[in-house]
Amino acid sequence: MPRELAVPAAIQAHLADLVRLRWASRDEEPPLDALPRSMPEGRVVRLVAGGPFGWLADGRLDRIDGRVALEVLEDDRMSGPDHYRVWDDGEREDLPNEHTAYVTRADATPEEIERIREKHFAHNREVQAMLRARGFGPR
Repeated sequence: MPRELAVPAAIQAHLADLVRLRWASRDEEPPLDALPRSMPEGRVVRLVAGGPFGWLADGRLDRIDGRVALEVLEDDRMSGPDHYRVWDDGEREDLPNEHTAYVTRADATPEEIERIREKHFAHNREVQAMLRARGFGPR
């Protein structure tokens, strides 16, 4: 059974600011009381869901080199995934993220387009495998 870790104040503040931002244009109050004050160490939990555009955020709290960090995977229908870590001092660290689009030149050959496409999908498969290994994935 994983032990519970308290969510550090700087991480709590980040989550509260994030929820306020996502709920800014809505008539309802942001669900700040639902944000966790503690979490099982190393286990992914749903942090919040239901914002605009189907927004949701999952996270896992870990001890890393003596510090506490919250790894977060946000997603919504409009902007896609955002994967990052928030450290116990509030610093945000971007982590590998899926790409939602790729671009080709108008005069690209079919071979170039296929190479770009494959690179795009290979990257996403790699990120998806890493996320699954970290406990993020379908519920």
